[in-house]
Amino acid sequence: MISKQRTKSKASERGVALIVALLTLLLISALLMGMIVASNSETNISTNFRDEQTAFFAARAGIEEVRDRMRPSATNTLALSTYFSTSPTPLAGVPGGILYVTNPTGGETVTPWLTTGTDYPDTEICKELTCVGGIPTGAWALPAQSAGASYAAAPVLNWKWVRVMIKPNKSATGLARVTSVDGLTNANRVCFNGTNEYTTAAVTCPDKPVYELTALAVTKSGSRRMVQYEVSQGTFPPIPGAIVFDGPAPAFNAPNSNSFSVDGTDADTGPPPPNNVPCPAAANVPAVGGYNAAATTTLISDATRPASYTSGATATPAISNVSSQLKSLNTVDGLQALVNNVTAAAASNIYGASPLPNPSTLNIGSTANPVINVVQGDYTLSGGTAGSGILLVTGNLTFSGNPTYDGLILVIGQGTVTKNGGGNGTLNGALLVANMFDGSGNPIPMGAGSPPGSPSITWNGGGTASFHYDSCWVNYGSRPLPFRTITDRELIY
Repeated sequence: MISKQRTKSKASERGVALIVALLTLLLISALLMGMIVASNSETNISTNFRDEQTAFFAARAGIEEVRDRMRPSATNTLALSTYFSTSPTPLAGVPGGILYVTNPTGGETVTPWLTTGTDYPDTEICKELTCVGGIPTGAWALPAQSAGASYAAAPVLNWKWVRVMIKPNKSATGLARVTSVDGLTNANRVCFNGTNEYTTAAVTCPDKPVYELTALAVTKSGSRRMVQYEVSQGTFPPIPGAIVFDGPAPAFNAPNSNSFSVDGTDADTGPPPPNNVPCPAAANVPAVGGYNAAATTTLISDATRPASYTSGATATPAISNVSSQLKSLNTVDGLQALVNNVTAAAASNIYGASPLPNPSTLNIGSTANPVINVVQGDYTLSGGTAGSGILLVTGNLTFSGNPTYDGLILVIGQGTVTKNGGGNGTLNGALLVANMFDGSGNPIPMGAGSPPGSPSITWNGGGTASFHYDSCWVNYGSRPLPFRTITDRELIY
């Protein structure tokens, strides 16, 4: 029997491969579209983030420019403006209590003091001061200062303005952004003692005032960031003597010359005061200051001609224990902080072994133009050299010939001073000698509040050299110090 098997026609399967291919292509296309969308989203996110960061760092750049220009010795200083030359600096909220520094670009108008306007208004100010109708009362802002061309980046950064004001101890409205220093809302002046902020009801700070710097930056695409700093100027600790041996067991090979003299009577005639602000009232100090009672006894014993050490009506020799007046300078940590401050203020005037410039090339300064110099190593003041300012030497300082110096001489490091030969010479200001090494020549470790090592002054020969204390020259040291940042924060704008 013959059976017949039917075969299925393949015509019914035609087009399946095409459908599968189309579905696969559609799926791949969807995946590709998703990847493109994700990629564009990532690009947009990155672009926006970069723009936001550009605004953030532009705002910080504006504050850094103003912070630097607050120094009297800075390029295009703001210290000569009405705001800073008014003594005392007015509190925010009173006439002239706020200074704006503006940075318009491309012909735009920047008027932050028009708080209800549209040209980059300072809408933050009413969160820190009492306002009526969105505007602080009275003539609260001074005419704006312009951004300094010497600070400008290329291209110019898009910070629009920086506001400068004395930090208030919170506003009386209780709506201030700034936190209260002592829990009160009395709007008193906030001061800084080098470690902590505190408030005072007085018209001036016993130490240094705290300034609040607020900056707004806006990019061309509209990203906005607002940053706020609290800053206060660094200060020099007091130098309580015409010559200060800052360390125990001092070595003083004093001269026998009858013409040699050290006088702690305050001459108070130092450099021309900045902005017509006079020097502090004269205050006499010991001719020679000792680190502690034992050191003072040693120095008195070493003073071969007691009558040569005078200070006002104080009995001679005017050599006293100044341990309580040294404050931070009684430890190697405080001395190092002083060295760091002076070095920062010296900027490019730092000399020493290669690759640093040779100390023989330094500009020693003049009365009209004092200079801060740092010599990392030994240095010699010789011949008829006449200089002014601050001289920091980390090695041995040698005097020879007839040098004259107006200002502050700091020998911190090796802590040794040598005077060779006879000759004359005068120092108007103060000399501090401190040894940062132990008896074995090893650096004394930082961080433990350790006392410095033994300072030394060796006098070879006679001469008519004289040291005269001058508080005006001593206080000159604080003028060029930078304003340090106490804290910073970003504000929601």
